[in-house]
Amino acid sequence: MNVVTSNENKEIIDRLDIDIIKRIDGQYELRELLSKFVNLYFNKMIVDITSIKDYKDLNVIASLAKAVDPSRVILLLNDDPEVNSSFYMSNLIKNGFYNFTRNYEGIKFLYSNPNNYDNVKHLLLSDEEQTRKQEEYKEAHEVVYQETGARKVIGLVNLTNHAGATSLTNMMVRSLNQAGIMAVGLEMFKQDLMFYHDPNLSACFNRQDLESKLKLYEDVSAVIIDLNEFGEADKYCDEILYLIEPSYVMLTKLLKKNRNAFAELKDKKVVLNKSFVNDQEIPDFEYESRIKVFDNIPPLNDRDKNIQNINDLLIKLGFNINNVVNNL
Repeated sequence: MNVVTSNENKEIIDRLDIDIIKRIDGQYELRELLSKFVNLYFNKMIVDITSIKDYKDLNVIASLAKAVDPSRVILLLNDDPEVNSSFYMSNLIKNGFYNFTRNYEGIKFLYSNPNNYDNVKHLLLSDEEQTRKQEEYKEAHEVVYQETGARKVIGLVNLTNHAGATSLTNMMVRSLNQAGIMAVGLEMFKQDLMFYHDPNLSACFNRQDLESKLKLYEDVSAVIIDLNEFGEADKYCDEILYLIEPSYVMLTKLLKKNRNAFAELKDKKVVLNKSFVNDQEIPDFEYESRIKVFDNIPPLNDRDKNIQNINDLLIKLGFNINNVVNNL
């Protein structure tokens, strides 16, 4: 049995004469799309590339490769010049996708005669050409980052006990400052940040303290706040990250405390922190909890410098930290 997705290429998908256990029509974010196939055992997944939101983004393609065995996927491309470019197809191959086509006949052939690496390696770009095309791609898909001087205040909330807001505050502030982006960290009601012995980290004991600190730090680019159940966070924060340690014990305690906890997180930025959930399991978690995962961060050593997981989180939040020195 097979699973298929369909969007712009619906007419081609409609012609398929294979056994289909489930079909999804429309365009979805990758995680949402994959969540619809949770617990299904299938032979092949035939994916209309346009059914994936931001399918031109190579990071999305890389995420698809991590979530699904590429050898079981047939990608149905559209006629977009970018998707049919040598650079895009080279990156499909680098991510393990050897079976892609633009028509019904191609799907029919690849279904019975799947490609291996030797069949498609001639489509790979040379290292020199790959580097040149990569630079062109970066310029064409440049992220709109937080402008220097446009301060952003980000709050962190522990939804499960000890979900790591304090250590995450420290790591985010340190990564931003290493990248040349002025940042400070604040902690409401407690002084745990003081143990990091960093002058960029300090405590606030009430709303007046917070307002004074925010006024003091008007010229920084980022303020990260460990909120510790501060009830007026929405008034002061541009964005709030809700941290969950997704262990069975912690999730059970959370739902025992508030049975509607997951329902209240709809449209919120949820971060799985200190997480042993792998990327392939994220769709299962989202399906069962009915929440979207903004980021998934494994247990980290908060003494380490230049932590890639933290850099990735900050980029998602709109900060340009691509100039971090790798050997810091």
